[in-house]
Amino acid sequence: MIVLPVKNLWAQIDILLPQTNIIQRTEVQQTGNIGKYSYLLSLLPSIYVKATSQFFTSTSGNGATVPLNIAHLKIQSINGVLVLNNNVEITLAQNEQDLMSSLAQLNLAGSGPVIANFRLTTANQTWVSGIYETSLGVRATGVLGGKIDPPETRFTLNVPAFITAPTTIGTTSLLVNNLSFYRSANGISSNTNIPLSCTVPYLPAIRTNNASQFNFSSSLPYNNSPIVPVSTVNVNLTGIPSATTIPLSSSDQALTTAASLAVPNNNNTSLTYTFSIPAAQLKNSFIQAGTYAVPLRHNWSSVPTNSTTAAQATGSLEIVVNDLSELVINPAQQAINFAFTTTDHYKNGISQDMPAHLKLSKTTPYNLYVRATSPSFNSGANTIPLDIMRIGPATGETGINTITLSATAQKLIDSANPVIDRNIGIRYSIPASETGKLLNKPAGTYSSTIVFSFTAP
Repeated sequence: MIVLPVKNLWAQIDILLPQTNIIQRTEVQQTGNIGKYSYLLSLLPSIYVKATSQFFTSTSGNGATVPLNIAHLKIQSINGVLVLNNNVEITLAQNEQDLMSSLAQLNLAGSGPVIANFRLTTANQTWVSGIYETSLGVRATGVLGGKIDPPETRFTLNVPAFITAPTTIGTTSLLVNNLSFYRSANGISSNTNIPLSCTVPYLPAIRTNNASQFNFSSSLPYNNSPIVPVSTVNVNLTGIPSATTIPLSSSDQALTTAASLAVPNNNNTSLTYTFSIPAAQLKNSFIQAGTYAVPLRHNWSSVPTNSTTAAQATGSLEIVVNDLSELVINPAQQAINFAFTTTDHYKNGISQDMPAHLKLSKTTPYNLYVRATSPSFNSGANTIPLDIMRIGPATGETGINTITLSATAQKLIDSANPVIDRNIGIRYSIPASETGKLLNKPAGTYSSTIVFSFTAP
């Protein structure tokens, strides 16, 4: 509750509604002079008051009004004599109401001001900035007469123009901790709620704080520091019909297609900012594990924009990519079969290409290894050495070594850049130079299990 001092003005009541009271929806109290009472001697008079209009009306002509019933008043003193035990609080209306009780007699000789206490309730009103006005019709009656001069007093409410929001927002984080984000059409998103209070229509905008690309940092290995433009992230105001999705930029961009957003109900709202990255942008720009950060600046300006009423807040956005990995063998290619059934097989050797044999995802630079789990191909007690087998790239593949199979892990790929869902074609072959090791071996099926991995055990 705020009690403001008496304004020593005749025939004019001006009440400024403090910003804090509007935001917190608390009452405003002020005293004011509603006229001059005069007579030599009178019993306690009856003092009647009414509003001369249906509403408090905006003086700007914009058609806005404030209901009369937000104002309550009662007499505090007449000609310096307190009447607190004989007064009645009334709710302002167009009909005339008696402010005084007739249960006592006071000596009110002479002339002096009639001071009233004004109590304004803010809780049930959405306040739009401006000056609102009505007039109070005031008259007095008593046994020996008496009068209030002037009989009409102008009553104005001054609603200040303001926009307020927290000056710092904190950090909005998008955590990429699952490969499914790269595979979902929706990608990843995160919300930040920002409370806002205002008495003016406003336009919300956002920008990075003079940064056109993300700052990258990581304690994990990387081949090259990613250069990622801030426009890879989209921003939208959730729950606003006129909201528009915009790519983040180093310049202010409005977040609505409307000329402005209306003063929120009860002057307070919470704006939900949604930051999102589609799956395609995640794959293109946020594959390397680490933290991508950029400072943000929010801006809310009053409309028309030539007004000086505005609010700003700073925060930051970060995308945190975890060290994620996945290696999958094509389910339809679990078994690799070489059948030596003709002399040409022994003379020329055999090879098989397995397209899309592996699907590989890794958010840090990776090595790909391959090994056999046994020291030889086995058929019961019979064996064939592993080194007859070559494993390398299928036709059209690059960046893959050809290795001789061993029970020791051999490197197929060396320090490749991070990737999501890379399909790798593999060629298995037994060259003609090794087929001699198959001669004089008993007929049968010789097998071993082959393991692909990111690490060398």
